[in-house]
Amino acid sequence: MYSIKRVSEMLNIPAVTIRAWESRYNIINPTRTEGGHRLYSEEEVAIIKWLKEQTEDNNMKISEAVRMLESMKPFKDKKVESSPSNEKLVVSNNYNNNIEQLYSNIIDLNNHQANETMDIAFSMYHYEDVFHKILAPTLHLIGDNWEKGNISVAQEHFGSQIILQRFNQFYRTLPVNPLAPKGLSICPEGEEHHIGLMLFSLFLRKKGSDVIYLGPNTLLENIPEIIKEKDIKIIAISSSSPKNIAKLEKWLGLLKEKFPRLKIVVGGRGFANSRESFSFHVLSSEVTSWEKWYENNISK
Repeated sequence: MYSIKRVSEMLNIPAVTIRAWESRYNIINPTRTEGGHRLYSEEEVAIIKWLKEQTEDNNMKISEAVRMLESMKPFKDKKVESSPSNEKLVVSNNYNNNIEQLYSNIIDLNNHQANETMDIAFSMYHYEDVFHKILAPTLHLIGDNWEKGNISVAQEHFGSQIILQRFNQFYRTLPVNPLAPKGLSICPEGEEHHIGLMLFSLFLRKKGSDVIYLGPNTLLENIPEIIKEKDIKIIAISSSSPKNIAKLEKWLGLLKEKFPRLKIVVGGRGFANSRESFSFHVLSSEVTSWEKWYENNISK
């Protein structure tokens, strides 16, 4: 248990701020000593730490961070490991355990336990780490085993849907900056794999962009009309198959001619051998490359 003074020192948050969050949003309920002094559990310290990260690192209002917390309930009845010797929060970075547990829950078609496993992950790590290092690898594992015939179509669909639900949950809670460029995210017709597209869309949404997410199997013929009507400034396209990439690259060239100021980014295994041109940028799956592209093309 930690005093409010100790929590303030550990997290570099003024005690008055902690009291304000506690009284205004009822997100934590510290116990009291006989003298009336607050004592915070490890879980409560983890909640405060998470809220601080959202307000400082993700530029969220505290009310928005609280709504996100309540929508996913990541900390309810969960344990966060700590080191009593130095009173600092210590969290394991063994993502493989989380991946294996979630995969097992999905294969068992256990909706309740799968959501519990994701809730625990979100209570332990930053949400971007959960999506990139746990949920995405789990989906890849599911996809690989489905292609090998090791799991059924029902299991593959169940896993995809339960993770997509969590993506949508976070996507809705992230605030939109009306001044940020609008985005459009698609996978071309016949393309069903869209985890990378989901992650990049979440990245743009974190930057404040309102992104229209059309997802997999999108007909390209309607895209120019959408770009024009919705004043789209960024379009992201993902493809895992190289089969129709040459045709797709030609279409992107025509799209760029029609909308010269449009920023086009592509990704996925299908574009592995593609070279950047005046029409589009090829991005890897690394967030660092996304940040670099955004800084060079959008922030300027």
